Amino acid sequence: MSRVWYPFRPAPRGRPRRSRSPVAARSAGAAVSVAIAATLTGGCGSGPTTHAAAAPPMSPPVLLDASSLRLPLDPYLLTPRQSEWVAQAYRRLVIDCLRRFGLTAPEKPVFTGGPATSNERRYGITDPALAASAGYRVAPPPAAPPPAAAPTGSADPRLLDVLTGKHSSVDDHPVPNGGCSGEARRRMTVGAPAVSDPYLAQRLSQESYALSGRDRRVQAVTHAWSDCMRGHGYDYATPLAAAADPRFRDGPVSRTEITVATTDIACKKQTNLVGVWFAVEAAIQKPGVAANRTALENIGRTNEIQLSVAHGLGLG
Repeated sequence: MSRVWYPFRPAPRGRPRRSRSPVAARSAGAAVSVAIAATLTGGCGSGPTTHAAAAPPMSPPVLLDASSLRLPLDPYLLTPRQSEWVAQAYRRLVIDCLRRFGLTAPEKPVFTGGPATSNERRYGITDPALAASAGYRVAPPPAAPPPAAAPTGSADPRLLDVLTGKHSSVDDHPVPNGGCSGEARRRMTVGAPAVSDPYLAQRLSQESYALSGRDRRVQAVTHAWSDCMRGHGYDYATPLAAAADPRFRDGPVSRTEITVATTDIACKKQTNLVGVWFAVEAAIQKPGVAANRTALENIGRTNEIQLSVAHGLGLG
């Protein structure tokens, strides 16, 4: 099954609508763009301000390609590919430990269908060439899904004991503290600093994404994007609503999906949605990084050590 990749929870999908004239679409988009510019440069307003202490630069960068964007929290987060390497390394260490007990772990396919970089789809799709062939998918779907592996029978009853360390020995062989999973975790973090909250960077990143989405500047540029899409006959409230359209989830990529996806990107370019959203979220993240510098640096060092172990096993 092909995957549509988007961060966190998507908004509900929209409904196709009757197209308005290009002149009307441009006029409406220009009107909202003026409102965005006024909001970005004014600093005051009659409405409520979301996270006003973290205002973005007066002129947000003009951006479309999000694949190389770097947010302030990114140095403390693994990329999707790095996360897969670390997961594979951990699994290899677990399997090595199980073999000492004459056990094997169930096969687990390696997932390679996600984006290569952390932010390339944070604000929706931005690659026109990929959208022209794959729509909202990370890659064009294969001609046929690989066959599912047939079950090989019931698992060895000793497997859980050895994995978890439920008992101190199995068949008179001492089990490592915490089982093979505990041993693998220790081997992955030899020399790493103590980390009390290993998910701090991920949580701050999720929070900044949610906060930025509620910021009036991002809402204004999102409305401009939605109005641009409506001018082409598509009614979606947000870019993530378009990506979440159930019609684009499975099966072959349709001409409709490709048309919607390429129009989505064109409207992002017209409204500078990526530049505005990135500027707002970067400004929101900076205070959190400053307030948690030591903890985040410890997480970053731990990530480096885990990647070093993965590289030592031939991964990455």
